[in-house]
Amino acid sequence: MKSLTPEMFEPKLASLDEAEKISRPILTYFQDAAVRFLRNKVGVFCLGFLTVITLVGIVGPLFFPQMGEDMAYENAINTDFQNQRPSLGDYLLVTDDSWSPPDALIKPNFNTAAGLLAPEKVFAPQNFKIASAATVNGVTLQWEPLEGVTGYEIFRIAGKKESLDLESFRTSPGSVGMTLGKIEDPAQYTFTDSSGLDPSEHYAYAIVSYVTYPDSGETTFSTTASVLNTALVKTIKISDAKHLKANAETGDTIRGRAFLFGTDSLGRDIFARMVMGTRVNFSLALIVPSICLLLGLIYGAISGLSGGKVDLIMMRVIEVLDTLPYLLLMIIMQLVMGKGVLSLIIAMCAFGWTGFARVIRGEVLRLREIEFVHASRLLGAPLSRLIFKQIAPNLIGLILVVWSSRLPGVIVSEAFLSLLGLGLEAPAASWGMVLNEAAQQFQSHPVQFLLPASVMATALLAFFLLGDALTDTLDPKLRGRD
Repeated sequence: MKSLTPEMFEPKLASLDEAEKISRPILTYFQDAAVRFLRNKVGVFCLGFLTVITLVGIVGPLFFPQMGEDMAYENAINTDFQNQRPSLGDYLLVTDDSWSPPDALIKPNFNTAAGLLAPEKVFAPQNFKIASAATVNGVTLQWEPLEGVTGYEIFRIAGKKESLDLESFRTSPGSVGMTLGKIEDPAQYTFTDSSGLDPSEHYAYAIVSYVTYPDSGETTFSTTASVLNTALVKTIKISDAKHLKANAETGDTIRGRAFLFGTDSLGRDIFARMVMGTRVNFSLALIVPSICLLLGLIYGAISGLSGGKVDLIMMRVIEVLDTLPYLLLMIIMQLVMGKGVLSLIIAMCAFGWTGFARVIRGEVLRLREIEFVHASRLLGAPLSRLIFKQIAPNLIGLILVVWSSRLPGVIVSEAFLSLLGLGLEAPAASWGMVLNEAAQQFQSHPVQFLLPASVMATALLAFFLLGDALTDTLDPKLRGRD
């Protein structure tokens, strides 16, 4: 064992140069916070992601197609593009702006005096086919007319191609499909279906012939039907086509616009509506917390600096406001003031500042006992100077953290009000409006809801993670733990 000597307990003297040397670079509060934030990879990624979304919302509408002075592209309704899947641009058939169904054709020299067929000889018309391109405007069916029958009945089923049960449709069209029309002229050999056609669906048609015997009044239908199925050719009106190709003519086939998120039930571009919604939602997310923060800063600082009965009364007021249901109050204010961005901001700010006031009041109670605040008060500084010159600068870190934590809540509130039909006035675009409209089509077209919802969920997650990163970097007490 090593023995202890008196020399081991003598203090080691450091040189003056070593004693005065600063071991770390001199940084201001914000410089130190910036360095620590840049080391937080999650926070940097979330900030970059939200910056990209913001830039898309600002710059994106500048690249929208021009639809005329009175029509914004994101609100343009076009039935030719209803419920389209996401695509980079399909090939489209150019059609006239105005369309009317063609007249039904009657076969000339048809023998209307032929005797009625016996029940066992009634069969479906042959050569059942589509006469021209099947479009969202209409599907014209054609068949070979039969002598000896009273007329025909036409049925339709719709759905995905793989889900259409054509065999059941052939044997029992009346129970499987929807009746489109009953034709009482056996010489007629065309029929045009223009009833609620959806370009995203496949359609199957069935035709049966029937004979009504005048003596007994009984009607006999053919035991099986002639069946065909088709998808609709995607079209574009000539007026819209000229925005894409100046020399487009009716009957041409051109490459259409890209629909990154598809289209809704009115044919509107969902991606374009989400881009415009970014402007609305991010504007609300910046304006509402900023107003609430200003109100909370003034109210909380006055309460904390005043103390005594003033503080007691002011905090009781906040407690009363906090007991009221926040969302219910927003809904009532929206109903009273009507729909719109301004009424939405007022409704969100009216009762959303109380949380800021509580947090700031608690921090002010701590800061007011510090010497520089006492010195300012003794020198006769007014309350406004104490708040904005002495207290507020020392609350910057806390203010930024509380402010950033409120951003996703504003977006969620707008979406919730829109889902209740209390958001913006249609056809204005916001994330909540897009989700509300897509939710009505969820069972038949879930992609319309899932893609915008994914963007919104990712943005909200980025806001939350960015808030956590700001909390870690703006709190000097956490230095060295990252």
